[in-house]
Amino acid sequence: MANLVLPTKYADALFLLAKEKNILQKTKEELNIIKDILNNNISLKNVIFHPGISKDEKKKIFIELFSKYISDFVLNFFKLLIDKKRERLTDDIINIFSEKVDEYNNIRKVIVETAYPLETEKKEKLLNQLNKLMKAKVILNNITRDDMLGGIIIRDRLHLIDASVNQFLNSMKNKLKETKIIGIKKQSKTKTSKKKKITKKKVNKSKKNK
Repeated sequence: MANLVLPTKYADALFLLAKEKNILQKTKEELNIIKDILNNNISLKNVIFHPGISKDEKKKIFIELFSKYISDFVLNFFKLLIDKKRERLTDDIINIFSEKVDEYNNIRKVIVETAYPLETEKKEKLLNQLNKLMKAKVILNNITRDDMLGGIIIRDRLHLIDASVNQFLNSMKNKLKETKIIGIKKQSKTKTSKKKKITKKKVNKSKKNK
C-alpha cells in the first residue's frame, strides 16, 4: 500500500492556499487536466518523472506543455514539486486534493457494483436514498462485474456495503463449515465419554472379580 503521508501534506498545503484565494474548483479542474494529459501520454510522464533529467529541463517542458491550460498558481506549485524532487507524487497529490475539495463541497463519490447495469429508474431511486443516507450530494458510478451472480455492492473511500449474492453464498459456506466443525467436536466428545464409561465398567468388573 502506498505511503500517502507526504502527498497528503502537499495536498493539504495546496488546498489551504487555493481556499484562501477562493479558487478551489478551478485548481481541481486544472490539476485534473494535468493528470489526464500525463496518464494519456506515458512517454511524457516518464520524461517528467525521470531522475536523470535536470530540474530546469523538466520545468521547461512543463511550462511549454501546460502554461496554456493552467494558471500560474498551479504552474508554480509544480515547479516547487520539481525543485523538491517530488514530481512522482503528482497522481497521489491530485487525487487527495480532489477528494478534499469534494468533501469541502459535501460531494461523495460512490461506486455501485452490480451484475447488470442498473435501470434508470432504479439508479435514480438508489441515488435519492444515498443522498438522504449520506446527507450529501452523491455522484454515483455504476460498474458491472461479470463475476457477480446478483445483488449489489456499494462503496466509497471510507465505507463498503456488500449485499451481493457472492457474499451471501460465502457467508453460508462459512456457516456450514462452522456447523460441521461443531458437529465433529460434539461427535468426538460423545465418543470420548462413551470410551470413559466403557473403561469404568471394565475397571469395576475387574474389582468385583478380585
